Amino acid sequence: MQLRYDLAKIAAISEGKKVRSGKDHISLRQVEIFRATMKFGTVTAAAAALGSSQPTITRELSRLEEHIGFRLFERRLQRLVPTARALKLFEEVQASFIGLDRINDFIDRLRDASEEVLTVASLPAFAQAILPEAVARLNATHPDLTLQISTVDPRNQSSISGFNFDVGLIEGVYTERDAESRILWVFQLVAIMHPDHPLAQRNYVEPHDFEGVNFISLGSQDPYRLSVERVFDTAGTQRRLFLSSQSASSVCELVLKGLGISIINPLTALSYEKHGLVLKPFLPAQDFVLSVLRPINRPVVASSDALVMHLSQICAQRHHNLVQKRLAVDDRGRH
Repeated sequence: MQLRYDLAKIAAISEGKKVRSGKDHISLRQVEIFRATMKFGTVTAAAAALGSSQPTITRELSRLEEHIGFRLFERRLQRLVPTARALKLFEEVQASFIGLDRINDFIDRLRDASEEVLTVASLPAFAQAILPEAVARLNATHPDLTLQISTVDPRNQSSISGFNFDVGLIEGVYTERDAESRILWVFQLVAIMHPDHPLAQRNYVEPHDFEGVNFISLGSQDPYRLSVERVFDTAGTQRRLFLSSQSASSVCELVLKGLGISIINPLTALSYEKHGLVLKPFLPAQDFVLSVLRPINRPVVASSDALVMHLSQICAQRHHNLVQKRLAVDDRGRH
């Protein structure tokens, strides 16, 4: 099917005139010639861009003007100068080509990419703490694979609007039927503090140790904040709650500034240990669940299995590290 544009109709509408009959329809090739001439400024450049010749472009422009019934260019000193109508038409033509340009750009990216494009959606905490290492390992065995990572909560998408990821990393469990959910590992939350904090000398901390202490909380809707709140409420502990942050990484930074202590996931906490952050077991132990999602109604990307395998191995290594540091017991973890 040939795509056709009615430039005369566009011009008439833009000037408030009545639209003439369908005889003014022109071909996509004529639109391309007009667009290239306007875009590159000269017939010579337009011809080069279209893989044509200067005489051919000049001839086709003349035919186009004759066909639509008005001038598009003024000939001045061997140059083509767009008329006011041509400028208006160019705006409309550019707008109509935006969608096509996007499609062509996407096709080019697919052509330049490998046979597989793996899309990963991950909560920011995991995108920072474990995903980079997993991607590095995957790249070593799949060097031609193209990966796209977005730091969003996969659960905020829906099967109605369409999942746009192949592998999703979330905290907690997922029970909806629109995605296959697998618990990758179960860790325990840890207490974090500045090395100069009095509690840094303890082997572990309990709710009563937080009495009157500056405490930096996670966001109000964070499920793990809610579970920690229940522990302190049960113990009757009154902390000084003056600061909160949606990001576990931000909480670590604030703790390192000596602004308070907190309880967060151990993966993020471990990544800040090299900066001086002190980690302590928090009792009673509070589980932190890492799960992987894979949409059911989405084509399976073969390399997704390898990525999940690497993630599982990294979780095992992190767990072993936590056990060695006496921050976890050795009978928990893999599911």
